[in-house]
Amino acid sequence: MLFDSLFMNGEFQLGQTLKNEIEKWLQYIDSKGQLDRYKPRFSSSRTQRVEALAEISSAYFVDQILGYGILDWEVKTNGTKNVDFILKVGSGKVYAEVKSPGWEGELDVAERAERKKFPKYYKTEARHVAPWISIRHAIYKSHEKFLPDCRNIVIMMDDLFLSPWEIPGQENIALFEEIGIYGKEKGYFADTRFKNVSGILILGVLPSGEKVEYIRQYIANKNAKMPLALSL
Repeated sequence: MLFDSLFMNGEFQLGQTLKNEIEKWLQYIDSKGQLDRYKPRFSSSRTQRVEALAEISSAYFVDQILGYGILDWEVKTNGTKNVDFILKVGSGKVYAEVKSPGWEGELDVAERAERKKFPKYYKTEARHVAPWISIRHAIYKSHEKFLPDCRNIVIMMDDLFLSPWEIPGQENIALFEEIGIYGKEKGYFADTRFKNVSGILILGVLPSGEKVEYIRQYIANKNAKMPLALSL
């Protein structure tokens, strides 16, 4: 299995169901001729491995499950910046950038250096989480890569303590809140600040018995310069 050859040192302690699904992702990206460029990230830091798998799993999902073919990879856009891949949606192109915010970013500054040495879920600790912050951050970090006359989407496959889809209403706070009571700014789709972003696709992978369920939610930007409706 590709999984065993790439992660032979046991970096990931996973159940068999999720391991089998990751094997599908790896076989898929290998069939597209893209595996070699990911290999250095697999042997790098934990964060790099998670981000690489987020990109691969997102590509697998939109291509193999949703049926939107991928036309190109690592495409130059704005200056020296690039997006992760281009989708074929209908007769046109959609530029996609994948972001995978992790739980390490949710740690308090004072605890971060020490706490990162331990697993994501450690003992019985309780903490405050706000996934809406990560939705906004994913959009903010992506939008500068997008060209103004193209349809562009952010794909968010997170590794947070709790994902946005696990807490109702997070996407509404992040995107549509119109007063500015959260983070002292309005939701990112409430005006034209992020008009180059056509929408955001929030994904999740949920093992259930011997199968894996793909959580998916697409939210269109009503103020986008280049609107996009995406069928899931």
